This record gives sequence, structure tokens and C-alpha cells, in this order.
Amino acid sequence: MTNKKYYYAFPLMLMLMLMGCEKQSTKTQEQVESASLAWTSLQQKILFNLQEKNYGVAGNQIKQMMDLAGSDNERWEYIRMALVTMPKDLAMPLIDQALGLKSVRKDAAQLYGFSRVLTQFKNQKRALQLINQAVKKDKKDDFVYWRARLYLLAEQEDLAEKDYIWLINQDNDNVDYIGQYATLLSHLDRDDDAISLLAKHQTEPTLLFRLIVLLLQSEQNEAVDEKFNQLKMLIAGKSLTTEEYLQFGELAYWLEDYATSLELLQKVNSGDELSEAKLLIGRVLMEQGDTDRAIIVFNQVQNGPEAQAIPAYQFEVELLRQQGQYEEALAVVNRALSMFGLDAGLLYTRAMIYERVDNIPELEKDLLSLIEENPENADALNALGYTWADRDMNLDRAYDLIMRAYAIRPNDKAVLDSVGWIYYKKGDLAQAEKYLRLAIKNNQRDIESYQHLMTVLKAMGKTDEIEDLESQINNLFPASN
Repeated sequence: MTNKKYYYAFPLMLMLMLMGCEKQSTKTQEQVESASLAWTSLQQKILFNLQEKNYGVAGNQIKQMMDLAGSDNERWEYIRMALVTMPKDLAMPLIDQALGLKSVRKDAAQLYGFSRVLTQFKNQKRALQLINQAVKKDKKDDFVYWRARLYLLAEQEDLAEKDYIWLINQDNDNVDYIGQYATLLSHLDRDDDAISLLAKHQTEPTLLFRLIVLLLQSEQNEAVDEKFNQLKMLIAGKSLTTEEYLQFGELAYWLEDYATSLELLQKVNSGDELSEAKLLIGRVLMEQGDTDRAIIVFNQVQNGPEAQAIPAYQFEVELLRQQGQYEEALAVVNRALSMFGLDAGLLYTRAMIYERVDNIPELEKDLLSLIEENPENADALNALGYTWADRDMNLDRAYDLIMRAYAIRPNDKAVLDSVGWIYYKKGDLAQAEKYLRLAIKNNQRDIESYQHLMTVLKAMGKTDEIEDLESQINNLFPASN
């Protein structure tokens, strides 16, 4: 009988248990829905407060979000996006609070995410610590790639190289890994290694582009022409990214293939890169002698982002200077200065116009202002020193300024020309010849350095060498004949 009681009681007990489970399940569903509504409400409030710069209120709401995020990576990603828009002094305590949570500390993806956040606040050391923890937990490609970049920021190139080698071994066709490793090799002055690496991947346009840039830097001009023709065939008829149109179009500009440059740049028709493309188009039109169209394009760019607007004013000034319209050029640069304040590039541009109209006091005022603001401004040091030297003014001070510029940029052709010229003016012809020969070495753009060397050689009575130099000038600068 006892067993029978239990037998009849069991279905009743089971039914009560199931009802209890159903009730609990319903309660949990209600809690989930409530939490979801709370999360959505917080998103809207935080967005509003961040836009209004109510950072204190937004910070408290981010704390509430952390309580609701649990182990949901999407929610934590939203929290991280909110954090990077906060002032550093308010964001860092919130980051510390998040990293204090066990669910965050144990999750490699979370550590990686917060490592990226810390770089936004210039805390690379701690970011590197976090990504090392993440890699230790889970050696994923994304994590190692990020660590390699942080090693570069920390100037730990040997560790960065190990990571890039590991990444390429995982995926030996990955464009980003190969490109970044090549950049590292070039940074380490291992251009031959970088060229060898990129040469194995010449069917990928982006890597072929990087190869051409390295060949240019190595002055392997014949190889540059061959590879650029290869690049043109490779991309013919293909749809490229906006960045690729911009990069390849600029490369074509520097290689003086203006038709190809225009063809590529004109395909950039939207996005942040549009102003960059138009600025380059204006420069191409300048080189083609299409002055009117170039100025129209520059005027369009002048209404865009400051990073391109200022150079657009400078190029318009250069066009006007080339045409001898110095008053108009001064008016343009002064208009730009009234819009952008005492921008260093614009002040230098104005100083060069003052040099053209022989207004040396105003030139001195602008260049001395630049030097006072930045004693390491090699362009201003060199320009003022050369101006004085060329006019036999203040030769001792000119020498001092030029040699300061030389200490900063010892391989700059314009600076080397100035060093040679100031030695000539001071009567040291041997030193003048030495530096002017350095100035013309592999220099196919600046005829003035050749002319200066010609003057020095005549003063030294080196007739045979003058004839050789004249021949070089005729070959390199036929328009000067």
C-alpha cells in the first residue's frame, strides 16, 4: 500500500515541479525583456549625454551598462565605443572598473578590446600588457597582429618582427601582414629584405605599389618604370578601393604619368578622400599647364577640410607666383591666414612671396616668427639663411642658421645647396664645391644647385669640369637652353 501511495502521488508532484519550472522560466523571460529595455534606454540616454558633453551623467550611465552587459561581447563593444568619447580623466576609472570584473579579465577578446581603448588614451604600455595577457589566453591572429603594432609603438622592433613572421607563417598571402612587415623592414633600413619580400607578391596591387615606392626610395629607376607598367596592367578594368585609387593616382603623379594619375583620381568621388583626390588633380593640372582649371579645383578644395584646404591655398599662391602675379598671390595667402590663423605653412608661403618682391623686412619678420615658435623649423632656418647669403647680408648669422638647418636635415638637397652657397659667399671654394656636389647628386629637379656649382667651378678655374657640368644641365634641363 505504501508503494501505491507514492505511485499515485508521483504524477501530482511532477506536475507541481513542472508548473514551478514554467513559472520560473516566465519570470526569467520577463527579467530578460526588462534588462533589454533598460539597455536600450541607457543607449539612448548615453548617446544624448555624450553629444551634449554631459560626461559625468554619461559616466554613471556607463556604470549601469556594465552591470547589464554580463558576458555579452556586443554590449561590451558598445561600452568601449562610449568610453573612447569620454575625457581621459573620467574614462580611466571606468576602464579600471571594467578590468576589475572577473568576466572581463578571463576573456581574451575583452582584453584585446580594452587594449585598443587604452591606445586611444595614449596608454600604450598598459595596452601592451593587456594584449600580452590576451595572446597568452588565446593566440589568435587578430590579437598577435595588434600586439605587433604595439611593439612598434614601444620601439621593440625585434618582438614586432617575431610576431609578423608568425602571422605570415599562419597566412602567407595576407596583404596586411606582408605590407606591415615590409614597412618594418624598411624602417630598420633593411630595404633589400623588404623588396625581396614584396617581390614574391607582385600579383597583389597594394603590395606591388609598396614595392614600387621602395624601389623609388632606393633610386632603382629602371625597375620602377617596369613595375609601374606592370601595376597599370594589373589594375586595368578592375574596381579598386577609394584608398587604392588615391594611392596609385598619387604614385602616377610623382612618376609624371599625368594621364593615368587623372584617370585614377577622378574615380574618387565621395568620402573623406575626395578633397585629397581633388588636391592632387589640381597639382596634375598645374604640371600640365592648365592653370585656369587648376585654380578652379584648388578653390573647391579650399572649402573642404583644413588638412587639404591649406595646401590648396598654397598651390594657388604658387600658380600665381609662377605667373608673376605677386600682389594677387599675397592677397590669397593673407586671406588664408585670416581664416586659419598663423599657420606655419602659410607664413612660410607668404615669406617666399615677400622674397620674390624683394620685401626682405617682411620676409625676415615671418621667418623669424616661425623660428621663434619652433627653433627646429629647418625650412625657415634654411630660407632665411639662404636669403641673407644670396644678398651678401649678415653672412655670419646666415651661416649659423644654415648650419642649424643642416644639423636637422643633413640629406636635404635644398639645405645642402645652401651650405655650399654660404661657403662660396664666405670664400671657402673647396667646401662650397663639396656640398654643392652633394646637392646635385641624384637630383634631377633643381637646376639652381647645378648653376651654383657652375659658379663655384668658374671661380676655381676648373674649365674641363665646367664643360661636363654644362652637358649634364643640357641633358637634365633641356627647357633651360
